[in-house]
This record gives sequence, structure tokens and C-alpha cells, in this order.
Amino acid sequence: MTRHDDPAASGSSIPTRAARECVLLAERLADPALLEQAVEIQLGEDSVDTCLAVPVGGMRVAGKVTVAGVGRALRVLQVLHGKPGFPCLRDFSAARSLDDPHTIKWGLSSDFMDDHGELKTRMWGYHEAAVSAYVAEQKARDPRVPVTPVLESMTSAPADGRVFDVLLGGWDHYLADRRLVESLTAQDRRTLEVAAAINRAHQPAVVKAFASRGIDQYLDLGCGLPVNDARPRGGAPSYAALHDLVAQYQGDTARTVYADHDTFIFAKVRDRLEDDPRQPEWVCADIRHMEQFLNSGRVQLLLDWSRPIGVLLHDVLPWIDSDGITAQAMAVLRDRLAPGSALSITHAADFGEDNAMSRFINPFRAAGLDFKPRGARTIGELFGDWPLEKPGIAPTHRWHPEHPHAARPLHEAGALAGLAFKSEADRA
Repeated sequence: MTRHDDPAASGSSIPTRAARECVLLAERLADPALLEQAVEIQLGEDSVDTCLAVPVGGMRVAGKVTVAGVGRALRVLQVLHGKPGFPCLRDFSAARSLDDPHTIKWGLSSDFMDDHGELKTRMWGYHEAAVSAYVAEQKARDPRVPVTPVLESMTSAPADGRVFDVLLGGWDHYLADRRLVESLTAQDRRTLEVAAAINRAHQPAVVKAFASRGIDQYLDLGCGLPVNDARPRGGAPSYAALHDLVAQYQGDTARTVYADHDTFIFAKVRDRLEDDPRQPEWVCADIRHMEQFLNSGRVQLLLDWSRPIGVLLHDVLPWIDSDGITAQAMAVLRDRLAPGSALSITHAADFGEDNAMSRFINPFRAAGLDFKPRGARTIGELFGDWPLEKPGIAPTHRWHPEHPHAARPLHEAGALAGLAFKSEADRA
């Protein structure tokens, strides 16, 4: 942009407000070159009635413009919205009348509370050296910030976690999710509904097995919707959220952390659980970026990685169709977990030609969902060299004799389950 030091450049002998601001800012900016990228905003019909907005950059990580009146404030917001260098654009004014001054600010901000319920900080105009520390702190403390890249959540396309909710008879999904399920034959819908119910009812046995080893930290990867309003089929017990099950065995002091990449599910988790007295935590992340996930400040803050952690991956890995990415993610996870930690996996698999889960690959992929059932051998390899608990890799509803659907035929599980503990011999 043309600099405004020269009043003649504006076609007027009267210096514009922006031109006057330019002279003052040149002395104050750590990086005067930012003036070349400044945006001049005409606030009214008079060309002299302007303001100058300087983008974020260099040692200046935030800025502000104060204008008179709500109309001019809206003009500033409209002009700057979406322009590079103007993140977190907000009107922080508390004007009492339409003509009161309004201050538009942009840059990095932080409004989260500390452990004592006090506002931790509002970061406006900090030195560049503080930015890295701020970002790390924000990712650690603020659950709204994804710790890995995540796909944009679209309401027009189905998502695996929400489809699972449809199959369980829940209400937390979109029309696209319901339409995908409705597009299947009645027999196929029934197959998936039974498999989903069996998978969900497997969780209590896993928590009991973890707790029997004294594990008091639980990480649910690809958690879906932890709290579900659906009524279980066939007289099965009500679906309990993981943190409620954990509390039954380990009390209210145990830590439960939910993680999912679906921002819709993430918002639902926050809405339902942020006031829960057991204080479960949540992380927005995609486990295909496992190393970045585990190294994130938030995950390191929420869990003590020097002690055992129980990790659940229930009906998650079939939705990653790359064998290489799946194997790599699991290898990184196994390596980082402390001895005594546990892995519980349920994974879609084929049970006979007439009941093959592979028949759902094409309809799911046509809807934009990757889906890949795997065989018992491949699923077993996801545990690496960790010794499997009895009965090894088994149909989900036959893994534990107390499963409420244990009497159903083997193939109705539609998935295999396994659980393993990391031995003390793996301690470095």
C-alpha cells in the first residue's frame, strides 16, 4: 500500500487522520515496514475521516483502532475481516450510546481461567518472544485449540462418530448422518445397529480390567459422543460415559481425557461435560498425527506419562484406511506409554461371507468416509509385542463372559476386541 506520509497523496491539502497516525506509528513500531502493509479505512463520506490499521507482525503481535460511533466500528470490522495480519478481530467496547468511542482490537488473546478461577491473561501487544510461550500455554490450557491438524467439520457430509450415534438411536447427529444410515437396506442397518450396541456395551469390562491393575488415568482416543441418550437394545444396561465408569472403580480422583477430531463432537463433549463434578478433560486432535498429539502441551499437561495410562481405541482404527498410518500411530503410542499401561482395541472385522463388514466399504466411501475392516492377525499386530490378555483377539461380545449380548451369534459383533498391558520388562 502507498504510505500516507505525504498529504498530497490523498488529493487533499489537509492531512488525513491516517497520515498523522502514520508518522506517529513509524516511531513506535518495532518493524516500521509494516506501514507498507497498513490498511487505510474510510469511515465516512469525507476522505479526511479515515483511520489506519496496521497488521500483526514483528515484535508487535496485536493492535487497535478507536473510532467514534457504532457505525464506524462496524465499518472497521467489515473492512478488516479476513485480511492477513488481523486475527481475532473483536470490538471490545462497552459503549452506552451509538456515538460512544469503540475500540477494535486484533491479535492473539486469551480469556481462559486459571486454576483459581481468575482470568489468566489478555494478550495484547506482547513482545514477539512471548508469542511462542503464549501459543504453548494456550494449547495446554485452552481445550478449544486443536493440538494437531483437524479436518474441517461439515454438516453436509456424514462423520463416523455421528453415524455411530444414529446407529445407537441417539440424537446428536446431522441429517447427512441419518440419511447415510437410511440409504442402507433394512438388513444392513440392523447389522450395524447390533454391532454398534455390542461395541458400546464392551466398555465396562475394559474399565474393570484396567482398574484391577490400579490404573487411574484413562485416555479415550476417538471418543465419539461419551454421553449418549439412546436406550440400549435387548434389555442391556444403560450406556455409561467412560468417566462415570472410571469413578465407579477408581473414585472421583481418577483422570479421564477424551480426544476426537470431529469439532461437532468436541463441542458436544464440552457442552455436556464442562460442569461435570468429576472434571473429565478433552482434547481436539486427529490421532493420525500421533506424535504431534502426544507431544502437545495439553496432552502432556493432562496426563502423567511417567505412570500407567489406560488407552481405549474402540471403533476408531477402521476409519483410518491406511495400514501404514495406523501401524505407525500405534507404534508411537506404545513406545510412549509407561510400563503397566494398557491398550484396549475394538476393530471392525469380517465374520463369514454372508456377514462381511467389508460390504460397507463402498457405501461409506461413497459418502466420503474411509472404512477398512481388518483381520484378526492385523488387529493383533496393532498391540506390537505386548502380551494379550485372555481370550486374546475375540469377537467383542465374547471377550468377556459378562457382556450383555454374549448370547448372540459370533458374527453379530462385526468386530474383534483385544486388550494388552505393557510389561515391566519394557521399562527403560
